[in-house]
Amino acid sequence: MARRAISRVARLPGLGHRTHDEDPRTIVLFALAREHGLAGDGVTLIETLREEVGRRIRPLPINVDGALAAVLLDLGFEPVAARFFFLVGRVAGLTAQVSEEMHRERPMRITVPVAYDGPPARRLPANGED
Repeated sequence: MARRAISRVARLPGLGHRTHDEDPRTIVLFALAREHGLAGDGVTLIETLREEVGRRIRPLPINVDGALAAVLLDLGFEPVAARFFFLVGRVAGLTAQVSEEMHRERPMRITVPVAYDGPPARRLPANGED
């Protein structure tokens, strides 16, 4: 994987962070996984990849996406399921960012007043009804 990234000059998913030399979320996730006996091949894989990339390219931290992928693999989740976990984290982060912006800063987003003009609400069947 490191060799392929070097030849393609590609970014390695799960490694690198714009701000941190070591992602604090990764530290916590891996500590919890180890504490509960859940760290396995996934954690070992991403840590080995980080070491190899550090030797071949440059030192890069494991970011939260890489840590989540490793822990989810160790928990037995299919790789595609990890995408849902990533989405949940992103939605929570975006929601917090928008809320903070609305309450603490001058809004950067354009707000457009909208009035719904579609069909009227309809009654949905209750459980067991057709």
